[in-house]
Parts: sequence; C-alpha cells; structure tokens
Amino acid sequence: MKKIKNIPYGIGDFDSVQRNNNYYVDKTMFIPEVEKTPFNFLIRPRRFGKTLFLTMLHSYYDLNLKNRFEGLFSKTWILKNPTELQNSYMILYFNFSLVNPDIDKVEGSFVNYCNSEIDFFLRKYSKYIDNETLKKASEKKLPADKLNDIFISLNGANNKIYLLIDEYDNFANTIISRHGQHEYHKLTHDEGFFRYFFNVLKGGASRRAGGLDRMFITGVSPITMDDVTSGFNIGNNISLNENMNGALGFTDGDVGEIIDYYTSVGVFKFDKAETKQIMSEWYNGYIFSKRSTTKMYNTDMVLYFMLQSYEANNLPDDLIDENVRIDYGKLRHLIAIGNQLNGNFNILKEIIADGGIVSRIVKSFPYEKLTDRENFVSLLYYFGLLSFDGSLLGKPYFSIPNNTIRQLMYSYIREAYKNVGVFKVDVFKLDNIISHMAYSGNWKELFTFIAGEINKQTKIRDFIEGEKVVQTFFLTYLNIIDVFDTLTEKEAGKGYADLVLKPFFYRYPDAKFGYLIELKYISRNKFTEELKTEKIKASKIQLAKYSRKLET
Repeated sequence: MKKIKNIPYGIGDFDSVQRNNNYYVDKTMFIPEVEKTPFNFLIRPRRFGKTLFLTMLHSYYDLNLKNRFEGLFSKTWILKNPTELQNSYMILYFNFSLVNPDIDKVEGSFVNYCNSEIDFFLRKYSKYIDNETLKKASEKKLPADKLNDIFISLNGANNKIYLLIDEYDNFANTIISRHGQHEYHKLTHDEGFFRYFFNVLKGGASRRAGGLDRMFITGVSPITMDDVTSGFNIGNNISLNENMNGALGFTDGDVGEIIDYYTSVGVFKFDKAETKQIMSEWYNGYIFSKRSTTKMYNTDMVLYFMLQSYEANNLPDDLIDENVRIDYGKLRHLIAIGNQLNGNFNILKEIIADGGIVSRIVKSFPYEKLTDRENFVSLLYYFGLLSFDGSLLGKPYFSIPNNTIRQLMYSYIREAYKNVGVFKVDVFKLDNIISHMAYSGNWKELFTFIAGEINKQTKIRDFIEGEKVVQTFFLTYLNIIDVFDTLTEKEAGKGYADLVLKPFFYRYPDAKFGYLIELKYISRNKFTEELKTEKIKASKIQLAKYSRKLET
C-alpha cells in the first residue's frame, strides 16, 4: 500500500520534499525560462514558494548532485527535458532571513553567516578550486573579500559558480520598519557593508569569463536592490514577465489536483466544488504580468487549508494563516510619519473604497521616493496586496486579489487610525454588536454605537468626508469580525446597494440575517432636516428595488 503524501506546509527545501514523500507541484518546466538570462531577480509576495523554487534550482544545477538527478526529479517535467546546464555548477547559496536584524548585531551576524556559507562552499567544492585560492579566501575576514578572491581565481575555469540568494531584502526591510530611513541608509549607501557586498556581486557579474556565471535572487520588494546597486544594474528583473507568471503559486488546476489526490486516498472528505469556491475567494486572484490572465493561488494559504482539514478532519475555522499576515508594524512607516497620516494612507483608503486603482508598475525605485504615488502602488503590488486586473483607459488596473488581503487592508486602516490617536473602538463590544446583527436582526445598535464614538472622538471627522470615504469607514469596522461577507456595490455587481452584508454561512451556518446598506452623505454646512428626509426617502426606494432584484 502506498504511503499517503505529506502536505509540505512550511517546507522550503526541495531535497527534503522529494526524499520525504511530500506532495510536490511541479515547477521544473520554468527552468528553461530561467536560463534565458544569466543574472535574474524575481520578486514575489511572502509565503509564495520562493525558497522551494530556489532550492529546486540548487538541486538541479549542483554538479555534486549529478548522480541523484533521476531520484530527485522523478515524475517531474525536467526529467525528460533536461537542459545542457543540468548539474554543471558549483552552487553558492545564501538565505538572508537567517541574518539577525537587530541594529547592533546585524553587521556581525551578516559577516558570520555569509562566512559560514562561503567556507562550506569551499569545503564542498574543494576539488574544483586550487589550494592557493582555498587558503587565501579562508583567511579573509569579510565575505565580500572572500567572494572577490573566488570570482577572480575561477576566471577562465571550467567549473563556474551559480549564486542563489533567497530573501535578499529580509533583514533590510525589518531595519526600515523598526529604525527608519537613517539606519537603513547606513546599511545600503556609501560605505555600508550590504552595499559593498553587492558591489562585489556586480563586479563578479560583469567580469568577462569570470567565476560567477549565473545568479538568481529573490525578495519581496525592489527597493533594497535599487539602493544597494544604484538602480538595479546587476541583472534582469523577471518579476513582471508573462512566462514567469506561474513559476510560483498554484494554478486552479493545481488546486483541483491536490483536492483530488487527498480525496482519493481517503483523508479529505469535503465537497470539491465548495472547497474550491472557498479557497478561490480567500486565496486566489494573483496575476503577476499585465499580459497574463492566469490567476495564481498563494501556496502557503492552500497548504495551510489542506493541512488544517487533514489534521482536524474538518474545514479550518480560521481561513487566514497567521504566517501570511504582513504585520502592520512593517507598513506603518509607509503610511504615517510620526503621528500624522500621509498621502500613502489616502491611497490605501482609495483602493478600499474603489476596490482597485489605476497605475503603472515601477520596476525599481529607491526608498527616498516611496511617497511617489506610482511607487507606493507598485510596492503594494509587490507585497501581494494588489494584483493585475485588466486595464482602464489604456493603463494597468490593480485590484485587491482576495478576501484574505481585503481583511488585512481593513486591519491596516484600523491600526493606522488607532496608532496616530485619531479613532479607536472597544473591539469586544463592536464584535458583539455585529454578531447580534447576524443572529437577532438588531442593526440599529451598530449605527448608534459608531455615531456615539464619532461624537466622542472628533478627530475622525476630518477623515470621513464624502460618501465614498464614509463607505470605506464602515467597511473597515464592519469587518472586525468575519460573520458577514461584506461586498461593495462594485464587488456585488452594478445595481446593488452601497454595501451588501451576506452572512458567511461557511463559518456561521446558523446566521439568520443579511443586510443591504445604502449610504447618503450630507456635509455639515449643507445639512437640513428637509434634505435628510429627502435622502432617506430616496434610500428606501433604492433599497426596495435592490431587495426585489435579490429575490429574483
């Protein structure tokens, strides 16, 4: 009897996935695409399978693993379609998430970690490197100096280096969020150690017939690369290439096959159509090229869902895996300066109100220009908070890809208001009020509560002028609990109310009430009782029409 394949949630090592009977979604057909250019840079959101892809490349190109090729790549596309470069490189691998981001320890940690990896590389491939280089490189104290010696010594040699760097910007991003621009600048500019390291890589990549023959770097943002290389002239940014759209993440077909497999072996016992609908609404929707139409699922989210269902013999209660959340602290510096919300915050509100935004994507930009509108929108895209969704007026249009990201965006708005002292609510009380809306039909208490808080916390009034802004405000706080699937008019379809609150029956099957909400805005200086009566009358007529439409 065949053993049931393990669900490789949280496992990023290709060798381990293959050796330990884990389910693997084949991505080896993208190897020929990777080989089209020697020095590549790929940006994808967190938890999207970057490490597994990189370690797959490691296993494929490592000349020391040539005798294991058939075993490691059994049942993959590349087994029957190997390229000429198969198992022909010495692999130098770094994962910069292993560097301690503490500002007082980061340089020492970086030096120690890189030196350990380089020394391991020298031992692993000692028979391909002359003794003088081995001795000289081992005596150097800085990793950049070690690399420089190795690159030079391998000039013209038969065996070259393939450099793989995973999460190149991990500790740099943490330093930005914790310590701000000044400390980050010291790291990436002038004589910063990180900048010097990349200067050596640039030199190695540009040296004719040098030891560094190929390079593949992954991260979540182009900012640090732009800063340490003065405009990313170290290689080819393939992040927006149509042919790389499916390199990371799962397609709809992949997800269907995963469900079919675990159903066939008897450990997944739930309806496939319902399961796919849930996963599509919460985990799907990512498109990484304006020329592609294939939507990708977040790898981590899908595996999390399957693992939770597998272990609990039930569909998961919490559909959002904590590991995919981008902490508000890592975004706070982007939307607030001191205790003031900046223009980026307004862009975030605009996206939530409209469901998306028109913008071009900027491939590379420095941290200093992050407040430029297109740069900020681009960063939201790279972080996975926005996705390509067609075009409008000849320009790319970006929308929020799924419910998980929508919930995260709502939380960012709430946290921003709270952290700058503009507005905060009793979360437990509001949770209770919204639950009563779903189960007892008591909706008046919500509006009484919100109105009371606005009257007490008057600063918020400056942030909720205009009908769309009021709509965003309500969306932000209605989603403090997931008892409703909350849709805007655009999401529900033209001809519906401003807000549609559908009970989230998947998690709350006994919920009894849903709502149509029509919002009307009257500015303080134009308010009259007659105008209020007129607006209420118009709303009642519209809601009656929407209700009849839903009934049919």
